[in-house]
Amino acid sequence: MNQHVIEILTEEPSMENFLREILPQILPPDYALDTNCFIRPHQGKSHLKKSIPIKMKAYTKYGYPVKVFIIHDQDSNDCIKLKDELNELCKTGINIPFVIRIVCRELENWYLGDLQAVEEVYPNSNASSLVGKSKYRIPDAVFGSDEMSKIADNFSKTHASREIPKFMRINENKSLSFRHFLAGINKLISYTS
Repeated sequence: MNQHVIEILTEEPSMENFLREILPQILPPDYALDTNCFIRPHQGKSHLKKSIPIKMKAYTKYGYPVKVFIIHDQDSNDCIKLKDELNELCKTGINIPFVIRIVCRELENWYLGDLQAVEEVYPNSNASSLVGKSKYRIPDAVFGSDEMSKIADNFSKTHASREIPKFMRINENKSLSFRHFLAGINKLISYTS
């Protein structure tokens, strides 16, 4: 096992559900969920933002090196301003490596990046037939949960977050935001102190 521990801070349990399916597929063998890679869901954006400086200080008291990955939905925020705000919350004068990724716009946009996976979970949606439509060529440009509700009559955020990632073709996802997430995880893992 790697001597570093990764702490992943999310704003909600749906992202935790999603990551529990995706991370085992992308983490190197020396990292394992709930062993040296932990997902810490919060109860919304304000809860996450309040906890960041507290957690960053607490990580210095751990008896091992910690790396932090923060993932936050953009929603209707300005992406650059939001990332700057989160960066400031992490700067507590403590030298802990961290990576911040903003989900453009929300987790459901990552599902739209793989419409075949959506159709696997919601077969009546015929989502794969939407692949060529201009609206879905850039899945990060729409509001994902609104689109998912239109595509799948019985769409549920919790159900989707647990089931869709089981079918996702990680390296073929068309969401640029999802690809930035993957690159961010790799960047954090490769950091050595």
